[in-house]
Amino acid sequence: MTKWPSKKQLDEVRKKLDTGPASRLIPKDASPVDKIKYEICRQFVVYKNTHKITQKALAEKVNTDEALMSKILHYYIEEFTIDRLVKFLAALYPNSEVKIEVAS
Repeated sequence: MTKWPSKKQLDEVRKKLDTGPASRLIPKDASPVDKIKYEICRQFVVYKNTHKITQKALAEKVNTDEALMSKILHYYIEEFTIDRLVKFLAALYPNSEVKIEVAS
């Protein structure tokens, strides 16, 4: 037997979802540049979740403001160039390398 959440629980979840910006999905027909930027942004989300730090703490680590970090964490990829995102990522992973795989 499946137990569904109560109306009150659903309303609480909806309220939480409505209070912040939604993460964007990448379209199926995204350009290669947009796919790269999306993947770089995903690395910030992974870092934040793995290290269990706040958006503000992550922004401080990469020396930017919290509003800009919010755009990265919610995949507002049109706001950034690849080199800018890589610069921020290098602050978290100074010895990292960016590799490109070509599908044949």
